[in-house]
Amino acid sequence: MITILLATIVVSLCFQNLVYYLIPNISLLVFLAISPFIVTINNNEKRIRYAWFSLAFIVLYFFFKMQLLFFLSFSFFILYLIESNLGKVNSLPIFIILLISPYSFFIFNVFGFPIRLLLTDTATFILSFVFDNVNSNGNNILINNQRFSVDPECMGLKMVGYGYATVLLFIGSFEKKINRKLRLYKVLGILSISTFFIILVNLFRIVMIVILQAKPETIMHELVGLLSFGIYFILPLYFITKWIVSKQSNFNIKKTTLKAVPNQIVTAIFSLILISSLAYFNFNRTDYRNNQIDNKSSNIELTSFSKSITEHNVIKFENDNALIYIKPSCHFFGPDHSPTICWKGSGYEFINIKIEKLGAFEIYTAELKKDDEILQTAWWFDNGKAKTISQLDWRWKTALGDEPYRLINITTTSKNELNKQIYNLITEDLFEENTAIESNLQISTAL
Repeated sequence: MITILLATIVVSLCFQNLVYYLIPNISLLVFLAISPFIVTINNNEKRIRYAWFSLAFIVLYFFFKMQLLFFLSFSFFILYLIESNLGKVNSLPIFIILLISPYSFFIFNVFGFPIRLLLTDTATFILSFVFDNVNSNGNNILINNQRFSVDPECMGLKMVGYGYATVLLFIGSFEKKINRKLRLYKVLGILSISTFFIILVNLFRIVMIVILQAKPETIMHELVGLLSFGIYFILPLYFITKWIVSKQSNFNIKKTTLKAVPNQIVTAIFSLILISSLAYFNFNRTDYRNNQIDNKSSNIELTSFSKSITEHNVIKFENDNALIYIKPSCHFFGPDHSPTICWKGSGYEFINIKIEKLGAFEIYTAELKKDDEILQTAWWFDNGKAKTISQLDWRWKTALGDEPYRLINITTTSKNELNKQIYNLITEDLFEENTAIESNLQISTAL
C-alpha cells in the first residue's frame, strides 16, 4: 500500500516533466502490457540499490539539464520503491525503462533513416537477380520505371518496438520456465542480436513486397509483413533466446528464508531526498532546459531574408521563395533537431529521400508532402570548416573537441531555388568570426 501511495505522490509531483512520456503511443502501451509477464519480484530479498541510481541521475540532471536524466531518476525511484517495500525485481524492467525513454525514440527515428537508405540499396542488389532493369534512387526502388518507396515504417518505431517487446517476453518466459535469470550483459547481447534480425526482417519484407507488387494498405502487403516478422524474427529469436537462457548458471535463483530488510530510517531518508529533488526540479523545470545560446549562429545575416529566433534558439530565415533553419549546436550526446522529426510534427510526409553529392559535399534531400503541397528540402551538419551528414562523424568529432556542429535545413518551393540556396550556404564558412561573406550571404561582424 505504501508503495502505491508514494508512487502516486511522486507521479503527481513530477507530472509536468513527465507528460511527454505519458502520451499513450503504441510503443508505451505495448511495453506496459508486457510488464506483468516479464517482471518478477523476490519477496525474500529487499534492496535499496536503485535509490543510488535515482540519486545519481538527479545530480547529473542538475549539471547537464537533460530530460532523459530526469526520466531515469524518476523511473529508478519507482524501482527503488518496489524493491525496498515488496522485494527485489529482475533486470528486465531496466530495459523497458530504456526502451520507452525519449532517447530510444530519437535513436530509432534518426538512425533508422540512413538504415532505410542502406536497405533500399541492398534490396535493389538482391532484386537485380530477379529483374533486368532495377535501380535505386534514395529510398525508392525503380523497376522498369515503376517506383516502390521504402517508407519509414520499414525501419520505424513500431517495428523495432514490437521486436524488442517480443524478445523481452521470450526472456521473461524462459527465465520462469527454466528457473534461471540472465545477467545484464546477456540480455544486452540478445537485444543486439534481435536488432540484426529486425533489419533482416525489413530487408526480406521489402524484397517480397516488390516481387509480389503488394501495394500499401492491402491484405497482401500486411500479410507479407506478418510472415516476414514470424519467419525471420520470431522463429530464430525464440530458439536463440531459449538456448542462451538454458546455458545460464543458476547463480541467482537460490531461495532463502531470511529476508534482507533495509533499515527503515535509511529508506525514509532516501525517499524524502528523492521525492523532494524530483518535485523541486519539476516545479523549476524552465530553469533546467538545455537551450544553448549559440552566438555564432545568432550573428548570421542573410540578405533578402527576414530573420527571427524561435523558442528553442533556432535561427529562422525566410522570404517568398525559401525557408532556412540554422539549429543550435548541441553536445555530442544530445538530440539534433532532426528535420525528419520536426517536419513530421507539422504534418508533412517525407518522400523521395536521397543523398546528393555537390562537389566535395554530401547532403540529404527530400520532398515534403502535405495534402496537395510539395516542398523541396535539404539538410546537413555544419561547423563552418566541415560539412557532413553522418551522425557518427559529427558526434565523434565534437566529442574530441572540434567546433560544434549545427544542423542546416533549407526548404523551398522549387528544386532550382533549393540548389541555389544550398550553394550559397554550403560553400561558405558560416560560423567564422569577424568575416563578412559576400554573394547572397552576409555574416555580421559584431560579436
